[in-house]
Amino acid sequence: MIQDVKNDVEKLIEPILSEGGFELVELKLSRFKKRYRLQVFIDTDKGVLLDECAHLSGLIGTALDMTEFMDDGYILEVSSPGLDRPLQSDRDFKRNIGAEVRIMMAEDGREKKVKGTIAGIENESLVLTQESGRVEIALKDIKQGKIII
Repeated sequence: MIQDVKNDVEKLIEPILSEGGFELVELKLSRFKKRYRLQVFIDTDKGVLLDECAHLSGLIGTALDMTEFMDDGYILEVSSPGLDRPLQSDRDFKRNIGAEVRIMMAEDGREKKVKGTIAGIENESLVLTQESGRVEIALKDIKQGKIII
């Protein structure tokens, strides 16, 4: 049931975020007793300001109040996912060109870690530069990436 509510909320807020030029990075929904806790993580190519989070929180809250998704009440948090968030989509990698990353990937049924600097995306592969040269990793093989801070 919580997954159904999550899907409904996502459909409701996607247009609100898109209209403002924001990307939904992650939506977390949990329930404690009768109240929901909704965490909306957003991003843009330029980052996210606190005022933008507050503004979107108001818009999303108003939209939620007009539905019956969370009649028992909810706590809403809108924020940026932060620097240590997992990189998963090609857009995440493009946004972080020049960053040093650790990539977790599947190779021959085993997990493998690779470090390097993001050079770009080419032919559905992530291109990293390392001291030993250039490495290409198929995007479909990447479990996740993390920026090395």
